[in-house]
Amino acid sequence: MIVSVQQVTAFAQKMRVTADNRKTKCVDGGYRAGEAEGAIAFAGAHVGICMALVKLGISPEESFSVVYDYAKSAGQIFCWHTDTHEGHGCVVGCGHFNASIGSAAHYGVESRAMSELLEIVRTAQEDRGDMEMIVLDREHAEQAILVITSEDFTVKPWDQEDDVQYFIYDKVRHMALLEKAAAFAADRGLDVTAEALIAASDEHTNATLGLLGSSKGKQIFTVDVSTSEPLVEEVGVAPIITA
Repeated sequence: MIVSVQQVTAFAQKMRVTADNRKTKCVDGGYRAGEAEGAIAFAGAHVGICMALVKLGISPEESFSVVYDYAKSAGQIFCWHTDTHEGHGCVVGCGHFNASIGSAAHYGVESRAMSELLEIVRTAQEDRGDMEMIVLDREHAEQAILVITSEDFTVKPWDQEDDVQYFIYDKVRHMALLEKAAAFAADRGLDVTAEALIAASDEHTNATLGLLGSSKGKQIFTVDVSTSEPLVEEVGVAPIITA
């Protein structure tokens, strides 16, 4: 399917929503109305930052601890997701997280470390009572990847009225979040810089885009919804990686 700039513009205009920096969510197009609306969308949500820290040599336990503690200090809720496919051909319903376990070499990590991180997050979800895990109930039908460049507004991923989905990536807000999380980790005495954390996160995001059948090879658009008239530009296509 080829998507036009006009189609993306109409979708972005209809699905525009005020940004909410208190939560994160994945790039997945399966969030329904009322689920994490306006949250900072990037691959894996808060778990994605944990994954990037593991790539930088931080243990899974310390990686989770840093991101969880940072989120609390910033007035955020630690967010992640699974879906109804979990246990049916995948270990966890987040495709980003699941791919890092099944295709770990593409993420520069060990599968064992990612499995350990998953168990740490699952245990914390059960024990702490202050994390948000959304179980997505959808089939992947994302038409393209929208990279949101505005700070105060973003785009909801699924127009259920017309049954249209897009991947959503809040790049500007994600970069700001990574810079703050890196500074927090450095203050804890960890050898983490914003540049290294951003590079690891970008590597992981590109790996997931290229590995997953729902995203590989799909068009990428930048979208600025700072005003009610979206500015949209087609900028490329997602990579295609053979696992």
